Amino acid sequence: MVAIIATVGLVLALLATSAGFVPGAAAAAPRPMVVPDGSLAAPVPVPNITARAVLAVDLVTGATLTAVNPDMPFPPASTTKMLTALVVRQHATLDELVTIEPGDLVDEEIYAHVGLRPGDRVAVRDLLAGLLIPSGGDAARALARVVGARLDPGAADPRAAFVAEMNRVARRLGMRNTYFVNPDGRDAPGQRSTARDLAILGATLLKDPILAEVVARPVTTISVEGPNARDITLWSTNQLLGELGVHGIKTGTTAEDGENLVAVAWRGDHQVITVTLGSDEDERFNDVRALFDALDTHFRWVRLGRDGDHPDLEDQLAADGFRLMTNRTLLLTAGQADRLRYDLRLAPVGRSSPWAIQGEVVFYVGATEVLRLPVYRSGREAGDPSQP
Repeated sequence: MVAIIATVGLVLALLATSAGFVPGAAAAAPRPMVVPDGSLAAPVPVPNITARAVLAVDLVTGATLTAVNPDMPFPPASTTKMLTALVVRQHATLDELVTIEPGDLVDEEIYAHVGLRPGDRVAVRDLLAGLLIPSGGDAARALARVVGARLDPGAADPRAAFVAEMNRVARRLGMRNTYFVNPDGRDAPGQRSTARDLAILGATLLKDPILAEVVARPVTTISVEGPNARDITLWSTNQLLGELGVHGIKTGTTAEDGENLVAVAWRGDHQVITVTLGSDEDERFNDVRALFDALDTHFRWVRLGRDGDHPDLEDQLAADGFRLMTNRTLLLTAGQADRLRYDLRLAPVGRSSPWAIQGEVVFYVGATEVLRLPVYRSGREAGDPSQP
């Protein structure tokens, strides 16, 4: 519960409106770096994309990079399992063993599965891997049964108790247009979500380091105890892992409404989350490739400071015995990046601080100041922690 509740304020502010995150909600994060001239507000056109709903958000600045039908309802399909995992993380420990029952199994001809059998005993951590990596419906049903019985010990249908908790958590997260009917995402009347709500859900999952690590795995092996003890190798349904900086999160497929994908990729030290819903068959990965191609054409994530994208500045400082000790990333449009400049301001000789701060570098886009970074004297005498 703590992991989710700690992110609710941040994520609610992120996507509750089309503007995205409210900057500064994460206490440990530096002030978001995005030039406030309104130029990020216009959706970036994404040609050659089949998805009917699209959303892309920079999770550091909260800037909505593009949005098409972000509040159109769609069946979430197996993207549902992101919330299943979050609820499990609130109410189960990773090492506890779950014994698989016949009712946990799914029709393997129709639904994605891990390949579990009645009597198997599997740790929660491995069931979470089975839930999120190959999108196993059997793992989802087993986890929902066990946790649901814990939530409502007298429930005739413990999975219904689990789904009720899913909907309570969804409401707390600000998923205003979402309703779940089952824990595995299979098509069901009334089950719906939106690109905006799934972005909230994906951003929340990434705040859980255990789940964030799981969804980044292209392949893993889990251990099954019991009468049929064995190892099972699981392959991710997310074919983009390791491409374009993608390191998660979850696929989903519906028979009638196409393919879904919630993805997250690094851009510099920023994470960009994308949601595509209703892609044509076998096109969701191409849709996300086209989306990131458009974003990379329109935007620049410029790293400024130490080991940044201005080596000429660092060379100039090093020649005089100075250095930058910090770095920041600016989200800029391509046009803004072309107008980025800096002004080096060094303190008069003999007026250094006890920490050897010798001045600052001021960065501008045109005439607009966007960032200041302190300049330090190089070497051990300056208290440089990188020196032995």
